Amino acid sequence: MTTPRPLDEVFCMTCGPAAALDRDPLAPVLRCARCGAEERVPALPLFVVTGASGAGKTTVTGPLRRLLPDCAVFEADLTLQVAALGWETWRDTWLRLAHGEALNGRVMVLCGSLLPDQLDAVPARKLLGPIHFCDLDCPDDVLAARLRARPSWRHSSSETVIAEHQRFAAWLRTHIQPCYDTSALTPDETAAQIAAWIRRRLDG
Repeated sequence: MTTPRPLDEVFCMTCGPAAALDRDPLAPVLRCARCGAEERVPALPLFVVTGASGAGKTTVTGPLRRLLPDCAVFEADLTLQVAALGWETWRDTWLRLAHGEALNGRVMVLCGSLLPDQLDAVPARKLLGPIHFCDLDCPDDVLAARLRARPSWRHSSSETVIAEHQRFAAWLRTHIQPCYDTSALTPDETAAQIAAWIRRRLDG
């Protein structure tokens, strides 16, 4: 069995891959311990719209793009093929893309089933400012109906899979706030509430 290659650290371009850059805990600065070179990183936040499968993350992506034209809004499954290299690599890749958007002065809004501890654990976390989460939710029966209605290739209609997503949804609704019920709101209404939450965070 091949041992998975560890995630690449963010390294000093002068000293090479063996010299990982460390984040200054008091400033948005990366520093090389070997040569002392410093690199400022944007302190822009990342916004994550999380939720169990079937909660409505993909559905709100389009309306969010229209409501937040100054932000880069993405559906996380866009790069799902990267997950073949490992889920940590996939998550790290999204944070590096968020950093790239921040270098252009744009805040990223990422819609996908992600958790705070998953993003805090990858090397590219040091490239970003704060990460804010909101949750999309719906009652268990609505979630089950949505999952059963998906195409067969999604493999989401078995009772075992449905129960797993319902348990995940229950965990999210008690740990991630704000939480928006997509069974009580239209996609446009849900997106409007998320966009208002993002604007409040950015203005604050």
